[in-house]
Amino acid sequence: MSPMLARVADNLYWIARAIERADTYARLLEVSHAMTRESGDVSYGARTVWEPLVEITGDMERFEQLFHVADEESVVQFLATSPDNPNSITSCLRRARQNAQSVRDLLPTDVWEALNTVYLELAEAETGNDDRERVYLLSRQVRRAVALLHGLIDGGMRRDGSWYFLRLGRFTERAEKSARLLEVKYRLLLPDDAALIGGVELHQWRSLLRSAGADEASRRLDVDLASPRRLAQLLVTDDRFPRSVVYCLDQVAMALTSLVAGGDIAEADTALTLVGQTRAALIAAESLPSQSLAERMDRVQRQCNAIDEAVALSCFAYSPGAGMEGTQRAQAARQAQN
Repeated sequence: MSPMLARVADNLYWIARAIERADTYARLLEVSHAMTRESGDVSYGARTVWEPLVEITGDMERFEQLFHVADEESVVQFLATSPDNPNSITSCLRRARQNAQSVRDLLPTDVWEALNTVYLELAEAETGNDDRERVYLLSRQVRRAVALLHGLIDGGMRRDGSWYFLRLGRFTERAEKSARLLEVKYRLLLPDDAALIGGVELHQWRSLLRSAGADEASRRLDVDLASPRRLAQLLVTDDRFPRSVVYCLDQVAMALTSLVAGGDIAEADTALTLVGQTRAALIAAESLPSQSLAERMDRVQRQCNAIDEAVALSCFAYSPGAGMEGTQRAQAARQAQN
């Protein structure tokens, strides 16, 4: 792939990752907002909802530089609209829009218009001071916009290299963030904390399912909230559930294989090997005690980092630390390590 085509491919990849990250954070904010409204205990919300939310995003160090305490107001501002957070929802959509401007000829007009519209709407709202009260509406707005974008991409694009690079970015991001969500939430749900018992635990399990978009799937499968192992199977190894880690890894492998077959990249052996190893380890680990889930998810995040670096070298023809793209990868790596 020539340097010009490599840059185009990289833009497509990061459009998809930024859109997926915005969707993930919108889900987290919506569920966390609902949790605090369902519980009248303010201290409970601060301790078990808002601070862990920043941990899930992996941006605690930056958050602590900007805010003194992790409460609803500060976390919502940080994750939704803060221009000082390069991973806030508005920052992600701004980055996706900037990348999309340079590859508009490869995207359906409807995709560009939908992305541009949601960015402009959020940028206008960014100047307001009512982030805390409008978090639910903002989260729903972003989730609907992302669902529309995914539908327009999948329904309007030919299955060529452009579509597969978007697919590669979407599911690499989703695999890493799904693993991150599970790691942090599982550590929260199995702590040495006698206060987290009974109904609070069930509330947290339910919020985990809602954050992962798995609440309705779990009900259809009759998954008991009191069965952490069965919940983990749904979110980690169920290859029919589109937000499970294994499903995401399968989509990454499919995209890489198709890009090689179509001549869009010369080879992807290293990345495919890493994907295969990560998937096999997750399947094999099902027989291990459920308490090992957090450790396994930590390894998945590191493997996703390694997959991303291998993709950068084989698909985009530059070292992972170079240029603007290297900065984005460095942020992803830091999130996986925190």
